[in-house]
Amino acid sequence: MLLSSANGHNKMEFRVDCSGKFMNRCLALFLSASILHGFAPAAFGAGLDQDEVRRAATTAHSLFLDSTGRVSAIETFIDLVRIKGPSGNEQAVAEEIKSLLSRTGAVFARQQTTNPKAPHNLVMEIPASGALAGQQAILLNAHLDTIKSSTPELLAFDPGSRDFYHPDESSSTKISSFGGDDRSAVAVIVECVRVLHTKYWSHGVAHRRLVLVFTAEEEVGCLGAKYLSRHEPELFNNAKFTLSMDGPLDLHSKYPEDSFVAVCLETDRSTQPYKNLLELFGRFCERTKTRFANTEVGLGMGDFAFFPPSARAGLHLRSPVRGWHNKERVNLQDQINHIDLLCYLLLGFDGKIPADL
Repeated sequence: MLLSSANGHNKMEFRVDCSGKFMNRCLALFLSASILHGFAPAAFGAGLDQDEVRRAATTAHSLFLDSTGRVSAIETFIDLVRIKGPSGNEQAVAEEIKSLLSRTGAVFARQQTTNPKAPHNLVMEIPASGALAGQQAILLNAHLDTIKSSTPELLAFDPGSRDFYHPDESSSTKISSFGGDDRSAVAVIVECVRVLHTKYWSHGVAHRRLVLVFTAEEEVGCLGAKYLSRHEPELFNNAKFTLSMDGPLDLHSKYPEDSFVAVCLETDRSTQPYKNLLELFGRFCERTKTRFANTEVGLGMGDFAFFPPSARAGLHLRSPVRGWHNKERVNLQDQINHIDLLCYLLLGFDGKIPADL
């Protein structure tokens, strides 16, 4: 009798004397253990040391997250990064996000289209609560897809710099993208919602309606954003503002001196709602001893540029990722900082920043 067991790239074959019950039993136990070991999912993947990442997350600092929360936030980032999802194939990461957000009370905010050629956008909402039920909604946006040549399975971590990086970044012939654009921003939004739900909303803190717009096919012409604008413009009705998160943090900025980068027309910085947003940015940075930069570099280069005027998407926030589709890096502390900032902005617009924060 010939038995085979596939484990990765290795194939093992065994010839068994079927008349020997004892040998059969031993073989069955051996194969079961081997298969289970070979297919047991590693929490962080082959290129990451789980203990190193957790130690780094535990020793990071945060305004909203305790040590357990910081580890959970980074695990969410890793889990979402490692799901393959180039433009046009975003369904798997969308399903994972749906699973994560459904635990916070998020529901679908739109009808699922029957058009097989429509981009695989994911739009969810968190209904308003309490006295803020009549307030205008805030929309958060990041894109689901990555460039086709991204290889998330190679994601690695440097405990010295606390950077997630791509091991091919020193090669002049290979694309070193693991999908930090824009999965780092997607993870920030997901974790922000989780934190606010767990610490505030589920304890009765009122909040306005929140719409989460995760677009598809941004990397091939912002097709998901264009589709929503043309076919579902009502999604953006009654929006206070739309805050997109995209673009590399180090693009024409003074990173790492600048921990955050806000992209907005200079003439819009003194108009509402962007003036209030930038004021909240400033208060957050004063509290956390960080700094943010204003720039116009990046205007017209992402989803927000194709949303309808009703979206009020004139300001966007750069993602924690560095490098533009090559030599990508995401610093663990930057990832947590952006979660903190987004939590602060949403609480701030609702007038709910805790006095003891």
